[in-house]
Amino acid sequence: MAKWETGKRLKKLREALGYTQEEMAELLDVSVTLYKKMENGSYNISVRTMRRLKKVTGVSIDHLMFGEQKTFDDIWTLLQSSDNEIKMKLLLRLIVYFGIDSRECYIERKCEEKYSMILDEWVQDMLE
Repeated sequence: MAKWETGKRLKKLREALGYTQEEMAELLDVSVTLYKKMENGSYNISVRTMRRLKKVTGVSIDHLMFGEQKTFDDIWTLLQSSDNEIKMKLLLRLIVYFGIDSRECYIERKCEEKYSMILDEWVQDMLE
């Protein structure tokens, strides 16, 4: 049961990020076959893969394994103590989520530079 639930959350995360199974497997540095087994719950996710997932997506391992969610206050505290790169990634995801362009174009690795330029222009306008 636990593998199946974890796989379901992994699939939901992948879909929310806009990745295909192949892209997610590449991101996690595992084979596509292995990734598909993790997602359908027939294979346990290794500790190494969980760490990689946390590093590249920021998802909580507690959420992935047990479905536990952080409260807004927990997230805010974590955000305040994060470095600017993490804050920028979160801001880019929010911009994409709420839409500057069509959401269909969103694959973070491909659009990040474009959105960074938009943010830079916005910041420059605010400073003038």
